[in-house]
Amino acid sequence: MSDNFDTIRHDRDALRQELESAGAKFKGSAILCPFHEDKHPSAGIYERDGIWRFKCQSCGVAGDVFDIRARRTGKPLAEILLSALGQTESQNRPAQKRSRSSQAGNDSKIYPDLDSLRDALPGQVTSEHPYVNPDTGQADLIVFRCQVNGDKSYRPAYPVKNGFRLAAPPKPWPLYARDAIANSDTVIIVEGEKCADVLASYSIANTTNPFGAGKAEHCDWIPLAGKNVVLWPDFDVTGHNHMRQVQIILEGIEPKPRIAWLEPNVLDLAEKEDVADFIEQLKTIGKSQTEITAELHRVIAKAKPLGPLDKLHRRIDAIVSGDYRLVHWPWLVLTSLSMALLPGTVTLLAGTVGASKSFMLLQAILFWLAESETISYYALEGDRIFHLSRALAQLTGVASHTDPEWIACNSQVIRSSISEHSQELERLSHHLSTSENLGNAENLEQLAEWIQTQAKHCRRLIAVDPITAAGRTSKPWISDLAFLKSAKKTAIDYGCSIVLVTHPTKGVLEPTKENLAGSAAYERFTDAIITLQNHEPKESRVKTDCGTTDIEHTRTVRIEKARNGKGTGCRLAFEFSVESLTLQELGLIVKT
Repeated sequence: MSDNFDTIRHDRDALRQELESAGAKFKGSAILCPFHEDKHPSAGIYERDGIWRFKCQSCGVAGDVFDIRARRTGKPLAEILLSALGQTESQNRPAQKRSRSSQAGNDSKIYPDLDSLRDALPGQVTSEHPYVNPDTGQADLIVFRCQVNGDKSYRPAYPVKNGFRLAAPPKPWPLYARDAIANSDTVIIVEGEKCADVLASYSIANTTNPFGAGKAEHCDWIPLAGKNVVLWPDFDVTGHNHMRQVQIILEGIEPKPRIAWLEPNVLDLAEKEDVADFIEQLKTIGKSQTEITAELHRVIAKAKPLGPLDKLHRRIDAIVSGDYRLVHWPWLVLTSLSMALLPGTVTLLAGTVGASKSFMLLQAILFWLAESETISYYALEGDRIFHLSRALAQLTGVASHTDPEWIACNSQVIRSSISEHSQELERLSHHLSTSENLGNAENLEQLAEWIQTQAKHCRRLIAVDPITAAGRTSKPWISDLAFLKSAKKTAIDYGCSIVLVTHPTKGVLEPTKENLAGSAAYERFTDAIITLQNHEPKESRVKTDCGTTDIEHTRTVRIEKARNGKGTGCRLAFEFSVESLTLQELGLIVKT
């Protein structure tokens, strides 16, 4: 298969654009499926083996970007795949041409000059974009745009000893038009070489990163340090997200650039249009070169500076759009008092041995999956079957589904239960990682890397149970601090929520934030701490929806630390069911 074919399947944005073309509506991490009347988001996208896939939990439609394209267009999948590979069923290419096409993805071959490299490219080369190094005057990356059976394809090449290699160069990748950057105090950042070249033709210094949206983190943005930078995104969700990523990167370099944002929705552009389309509109209405240049400068001058209040305004916009939202626990009072699962948070769930904290987390995960949340769950203890059996018990309300002796006498019953709940179990299995398929996290550093990887794959909720099973060092006050800081940074950078299961120090019967296992970093650098205590049945005065009454319960949940502060210190009465292995929230304890 061609390298472009695989690149598309590994590109999350390509799948998103295909779904949006089919009519999908993204609600944060959940999706309104375009293939049935979906009033509540029932679909999502996920990554497996590097390939991004779509799955609707309601109508069952699933597949990668090419499966979705086939369903959207009504064409056979084989035709879609052949087209993506630069072929058609009715076309029989000469052997020489097929050979050239296959060589285009071979990054091990060295081509002695650019002419021989061009001959190896598929289809017709319609444009070349050299990334010239101003220090050497030579291109350290060339992006070729090819036309293959009506479809565009981009192929990178870079110089090596004795010639050129047809592949992306080592990271970090260079910026486009670095000579213009070096000679200008103000630089416009656009998406793609086409837009950059069009804007440059009007003597406006600009740049872009190679390989399009979503690849900003792989580029070297240092040449923009200390510059006046204007971000001009394409007019679509992908374009906005890409420029926000660029903004975050620029805010982290020194000296900091002065950043402004040019909002495309004020330019009378249609969805998915860009700076090149804006210029084309001006040409269409008869504007001269001089007039277009003046109009571009006028528009750029109106770009909104991104100062200290910009993040606050963006947060408000995200709340209104639903991109920034609180994820609920299965328990209403715990949700409202803890506010634990806002984006950018780390929560500790602590309990003594036998307190049912793992059952509590599993119950929450099944609830979140049913709500179409994107999840990664790393169970450091027990294998996959162990956790799926527990999940089946919770789904059916029959704890015996975890008992081998009962199963031996009731095999047909449990097989029927598995069949009935196969969708939920398969969904959990996909989001569950154990030592079987992931390998043990030998230390907290490796676990921090796993958490960051899941966040990069757009997981809204990331859970680890128990964090104390990860290998520890002789200096936990150092390793714990580094791990918590890394987890917190990941949560903030990617807008996810991280839940870590832990336990109190040895011999403690009632967990508090002061006696948790590990160093003091767990108390200091987490946003919420929820403890679960098991005890003999006791009676408490509990505030419920039906008023205040005396209720007997066997579990007490204490909010040791709340995200918003108001719930800190509150205690909740819970009951653990040995029949269903689930916890029921009874209400807020007002007096024991």
